Amino acid sequence: MSQANGRLVTTSLLSSSVLDSLVALKGATAVDSDGSGDVTSDTPLDASAIAGLVGLQAGTTNLFGDNGIIQLGAVGQYAQANDDGSSSAFSGAVSQAPSLIGVSTVTPSNVGAPTADSTAEIALGSSTDPVSLNVTLGALAASAQETAAGDQSGQYTLANAGITVGGSVLSPVLASLNTPLQTLLGVASGLGVNVADPINSDGTVTLTLQDLLDAAGVTSINDLPPGTNLLTYVPAAVVTAVTNAVNGVLNTLQNAVGGLGLGGAVLSAAIATAQAVVNPILSGLTDTLEGPLGAAITALAQLAVNVQTHNSDGSFTETALRVGVGPNGSLASVDLASATVGPNAGPVAVPLINPSSAGIAGGVALLGGGAWFLAGLLRRRRLLATAA
Repeated sequence: MSQANGRLVTTSLLSSSVLDSLVALKGATAVDSDGSGDVTSDTPLDASAIAGLVGLQAGTTNLFGDNGIIQLGAVGQYAQANDDGSSSAFSGAVSQAPSLIGVSTVTPSNVGAPTADSTAEIALGSSTDPVSLNVTLGALAASAQETAAGDQSGQYTLANAGITVGGSVLSPVLASLNTPLQTLLGVASGLGVNVADPINSDGTVTLTLQDLLDAAGVTSINDLPPGTNLLTYVPAAVVTAVTNAVNGVLNTLQNAVGGLGLGGAVLSAAIATAQAVVNPILSGLTDTLEGPLGAAITALAQLAVNVQTHNSDGSFTETALRVGVGPNGSLASVDLASATVGPNAGPVAVPLINPSSAGIAGGVALLGGGAWFLAGLLRRRRLLATAA
């Protein structure tokens, strides 16, 4: 016997009654119970399932859909249970199915409309909140496998991530840096040196996945322990990004001084004036920004990657991303792209003889047993007679 389940969405907000009425939300399930042939299930989210997700709310905010926290595009659910006692499952971006599970085609479905070239988009908070986050994921998927020998393993993909961070904790700090920089850039422009402002006008900072990995001190997302909350590294990554951006502009302008003749003295003086303001701000960002931003993010959301669960029934689940909304996921907890395999009982036993032969053999065995019993009974009677 073998079994597997690929499921796009699991959330604390879905009651059993909702699940019972929306079969597609249970995922793609494959069970091979009798060895009559490999079983495959390719179950995209249908219109009813999508409508059921769109109706869910975390607090007063829709959890899924165009106006929701989470939007998913071109995602699917797939499972396979095999006669040899092995099984595999997949869910997430259908583009990742060939590499994760070796299946060329999984039927896609969409929940909302994420940013172009993104599998998932997660948006929380606004510019007036302590922190706002907009996370885009180019690829998000998970797979799980159980071999015929019972070995269970999982894989996940999370790639091309971008995180835009804003909110009232960050924007005043950026404004305090932008004021002296704007003055400096104005002087440089008047001297024919044009350099872009490193501070976004909307008071946000955009990070890449590599920025987060650098903050974590690892080279690959696969180097992070299972269940790591990616948002833990956002505050330090923001501080580094802001510091590097501002220093990059200052260095560029300083390098231009030598080629300006008399204008170089003017630009050099303007740089020194700007540095007198921005350097103390940059050196204090760990205290003034990183700590408060971290507290605000922790209260808003968590994004745990590569969540691996050995379930009490013997099954194994690999989840690509667990989204928590509110402190410790108190408003909602959502698993995106999960794959479960097992518990498998190994290959179905193959009879050594066919059923009709088994019936004959059973009859012969019964007759043989009866003859043995009768012979024993006769011996017993002879012994009793002799004794008498």
